[in-house]
Amino acid sequence: MADKKRKRVFFRRAAAAALLLTCLLSCSARAGYEVESLEGEDYFPNESEWTYHYVYSWPQLVCGGEDAAAMMVNDTFGMVLDEMRTLALPMFAASPEMTAAGPVEVKQFYTVTCNTDRLFSVLLVKTEEQGEKRRISVESETFDVGGEYPGETLTLRGVVRVGESSDQLAEAVLPVLYARFQELQRAGVCRADVTEAEFYDLTVPTLDFYADGEENAVFYLQPSLMTEPDWNVPSFPFTPAELEALAEKGPSGADGE
Repeated sequence: MADKKRKRVFFRRAAAAALLLTCLLSCSARAGYEVESLEGEDYFPNESEWTYHYVYSWPQLVCGGEDAAAMMVNDTFGMVLDEMRTLALPMFAASPEMTAAGPVEVKQFYTVTCNTDRLFSVLLVKTEEQGEKRRISVESETFDVGGEYPGETLTLRGVVRVGESSDQLAEAVLPVLYARFQELQRAGVCRADVTEAEFYDLTVPTLDFYADGEENAVFYLQPSLMTEPDWNVPSFPFTPAELEALAEKGPSGADGE
C-alpha cells in the first residue's frame, strides 16, 4: 500500500538537512534522554492586528551538544518550527481566503511515547480554532537514537524490524484495525457514517503509528474518524511478533483477532 495522504515532506526534508549538519559528530547509546520543551507563541502579521496566533511546544533532547543523534532530532524539530513561523503561518495570515471566517488560533504540543536507548518517539498534536470551528490533527515521528541510523526518522519496518517492508505490514494490519474500528463504531466512539472504503482511504498505517515504551508499534486513528474529535485518539499496540504473524498470513488471513 503506497503512502497516500499526509506525506510528511517537511519532516523528511528537515531530517535530511539535519543529518548533513551532524554526521561528523560521534554518538553513544544511552538509556533515554532528558527532554525539555521549546515553548513560545507568535502573532501574524503582528500582535496588534493578528489573524493567526500560534502557540507551540516542541521537544528538545538535552545532550550538551555532544550527541549526534540528539542534535539531529533537535535540528529536525527546529527546522519544522522555523518553517511554520517564517513560511507557512505568515503566508496563511496574509491570505484573505484563509482568514475570511475570522482569526485563527493554532496550538501545537507533543507527548513522548518512547524514550529508550534505541528509539525516541513522539505524538504531535495540532489544533486550529476559527470561530466555532475546531480542527484537530495528529501526527507522529519515531527516531533512531542508538542504532544504524542515529537521528533519522524510521519507517514502520525500521521500528519493529520484522516483515519484508512497511507496506506489507500495513496491508496486513489494516483489516485488523478496521475490525477494531467497527467495534468503536458500535460503541459510539467512532462515526457510524464512515464506510469501509472511507476507512481504508483515511487510515495510513505506514504513517499513523508511534513506538511505545516497549518498542511496540502503536497504530492510531485520526480525530476525524471519531464521533467527538479529540487528540486522545483510539490506539492499538502490536508487538513485532504479532505484526510478523499477520504479515505471514497476509491481508486475506487477518481476521481481526
